[in-house]
Amino acid sequence: MAFQNPLSTFGIVVIIAAIASLLVGMYKLFWIRPFLGNSTWLTFNAIFDIIIGLIMLFNKEFGMLLVTISLALMFLLDSITTLGLAKTIQSFSTKYYTIDTIISIIGIILGIVLLFSPIITVISISTIIALLFIIFGISLITHSF
Repeated sequence: MAFQNPLSTFGIVVIIAAIASLLVGMYKLFWIRPFLGNSTWLTFNAIFDIIIGLIMLFNKEFGMLLVTISLALMFLLDSITTLGLAKTIQSFSTKYYTIDTIISIIGIILGIVLLFSPIITVISISTIIALLFIIFGISLITHSF
């Protein structure tokens, strides 16, 4: 179903992201803030999360744009981080360093493509999420040995 109608899948991803943003904002505002006292930054951040969640929920175009850019940036930043951490692994194992480097470079290329071609993200959201989990899983398996 997800591959037959990618736009509806993407719409569901936007709704899930909006609800997650709302819940995180409320969690910060009503659960974390009482423990930290009257933190201006935390209050601002929580309200910002709630506002973004509401806008995403009621303005589908904004939600789609935000999820598209966020997904591309997440791929890019996670891959850059993994590439940086690969240098630490190099002293332990050349094989794992090579695997991490290749996976990171693929992730960086994919992140750049997604950032500059948001329509690709919308069309292939199911595959992208699956790839994200596969890349993350391979990275975790690699690091566990």
